[in-house]
Amino acid sequence: MPAPRRRLVSACATAAVVTVLLAGCGQAAVSPDPQTSYKGEPKGIQASAASAGGAPWAAWMKKDGSEFAVTLYGSTKCPPYATGYTVTAPDEITMKLAKAAADCGDGYTPYTTVFETPRNLDRNVTIQFTAQDTHFYLAPVGKKK
Repeated sequence: MPAPRRRLVSACATAAVVTVLLAGCGQAAVSPDPQTSYKGEPKGIQASAASAGGAPWAAWMKKDGSEFAVTLYGSTKCPPYATGYTVTAPDEITMKLAKAAADCGDGYTPYTTVFETPRNLDRNVTIQFTAQDTHFYLAPVGKKK
């Protein structure tokens, strides 16, 4: 292959690789499926004082921050489970929730969903969560609330 053609092929291949890599950077990461969901507060974790009155809250499930749990409160007829999330910044997560039926009623029963922590979430800063029309926060890994 002549040298000018080789440079053209090489430049096109490089441009294609860079385009693919940059395309992945612009999109928010969406979680895998929840690891588990269950009725009650996170197992082995003391409820946050911020959860008084039924406010949602989050906790690290493992000391290394590789898993986190989100606890939501609601009706026993229609449990408010988190079904996923979107990382909107290295320190912000917006939770995706299962759609509730119109006739669920109010409730104060805790439901917890555990997720694997995505790589693009900074575990060394306070994380802001958004769910159920409110914000709640998770302290950096290894720090007390």
